Amino acid sequence: MTPMPVPSPELTTFRNRAAASWEMLRAGLVRLFRPVRPTATPALRIFPGWPERFAAAAIALALILAGMAYLDPVLQPLQYGITGHLATFFQIVTDFGKSGWLLWPCGVAILVIVAVMPPVQRLADRVVLALMARLAFVFIAVAGSGIIIAVVKRLIGRGRPRYFQEFGSLHFDLTAWKASYASFPSGHSQTAFAIAVSFACLFPRWRNWLLAAAALVAVSRVAVDAHYATDIVVGSAWGAWFTLMTREWFARRGLVFSPGMDRRPFPMPARRLRQAVTALAGRLRGR
Repeated sequence: MTPMPVPSPELTTFRNRAAASWEMLRAGLVRLFRPVRPTATPALRIFPGWPERFAAAAIALALILAGMAYLDPVLQPLQYGITGHLATFFQIVTDFGKSGWLLWPCGVAILVIVAVMPPVQRLADRVVLALMARLAFVFIAVAGSGIIIAVVKRLIGRGRPRYFQEFGSLHFDLTAWKASYASFPSGHSQTAFAIAVSFACLFPRWRNWLLAAAALVAVSRVAVDAHYATDIVVGSAWGAWFTLMTREWFARRGLVFSPGMDRRPFPMPARRLRQAVTALAGRLRGR
């Protein structure tokens, strides 16, 4: 009888670490989707019942259509006056509405923490996990709202402003399914406000500056002739709303934010953050 091959020590170590990483990831997902804490303050509901929500949705739809028909044709020609250095400035600013520059570092950081941190033994290790929860909050808020809007805007099929002179602002092609017919809502505006609101939730003192920066990115989409005004308004509102709902989800499960009425982020002093970075660096070095 042929003896079973004995796994090498390196393979055994790898398997054990992979199992520990999977267990930590599974535990994190269980906590993220666990039932709401009994002591959590109920989420604020502006429209408590379905009749009120339906009426609000109908009013919002009417305002959007009115904006498309009457506001966009007035504002869009103003874009033609943006030239020279101002146009170059907006071309630079508008790229901050792309999500890759934030999602890739966040995603890689989360994967690295999951891969190297188990087992969690010290206080500094737990601070690293708290940092990972914050990264996960930002990632879910930005990526989640972005995926949904990427699908919706192609289903709606509104033509970009490049077609304004020929077809006007109410030009749609529901079968196009391409970027030139994905004007409504604005994905860059959604990303800008999802990023700004998520960081404003984590760092409330900076919220005014963050929201101002997001608004500048949103306006740049009209300035570079990529979107109409209604596109950026709805995209911005969607990114902000989705992020606030993500905060509600986390807070009501005691993750990142307090489950109290104010939904304040749990404190992470600078010294704790330094401990987390030191602990993570030590794990990466194999210590």
